[in-house]
Amino acid sequence: MSTNEQLIGRADIDDLEAILAVSAPDQQESIRAVKDNADAIFTWDYEKGSRPALNKLYEKAKVSMWNGETDLPWDTVVDQEEVARNNAVLAGGFGDADLTGTPFATWGDKEWTELGMEFQNWSLSQFMHGEQGALICTAKIVETVPWIDAKYYASTQVMDEARHVEVFARYLDTKLSGHYPLNAHLGLLLDDIIADSRWDMTYLGMQIMVEGLALAAFGFMHQMTTEPLLKKLLRYVMSDEARHVAFGVLTLKEYYA
Repeated sequence: MSTNEQLIGRADIDDLEAILAVSAPDQQESIRAVKDNADAIFTWDYEKGSRPALNKLYEKAKVSMWNGETDLPWDTVVDQEEVARNNAVLAGGFGDADLTGTPFATWGDKEWTELGMEFQNWSLSQFMHGEQGALICTAKIVETVPWIDAKYYASTQVMDEARHVEVFARYLDTKLSGHYPLNAHLGLLLDDIIADSRWDMTYLGMQIMVEGLALAAFGFMHQMTTEPLLKKLLRYVMSDEARHVAFGVLTLKEYYA
């Protein structure tokens, strides 16, 4: 059995110093290569609907496509400072936390608002990077899964993920005040999922774990934000993500049975 050190590079899972020592990718790099160790699989069984649940999901995906260019009100004026202030009020700040002796103790409204704005930039940047990870992983599923119904559905998810990357990038570029690079730990997770040669691990890592967490994160932000464009964008994305998680559950339920 592999040790923690072999799997994650440290003996103690909760070694905070080692966790924080992981560095982010070079911000100057415009591309990042990750070796894909999987074989591309052809199937000559083209019978559509032999897996009815996947076929139903595929048919639903066909009629659920939306256009990020035309279906979102991009003419909405976004006041990022106001959004940050509203988010802070809804979140309740630090509540009764004692900030004495910390850098936060001297902060006023200006600093808290700036932090809120940077948190928006960071959060949506990670959503964007994660969606590109999902785009790559789903394309890998098309290549590696041996069932035609799964290949059909996965091809629709590739389109979904491309659309998600597109709209998050546009929102960051036109409505917020900056991008952040890929978080180092999210990058390690995506690397591990992409590099694994087993097609079911792509499902388990992306369709179940990452997509499930993303759905929860999108739902939380959708609930908290008062900004109408972002709210509508997230609602569209969440409707896709629910299908993506279902795709993972349906496929692995059969494969692991």
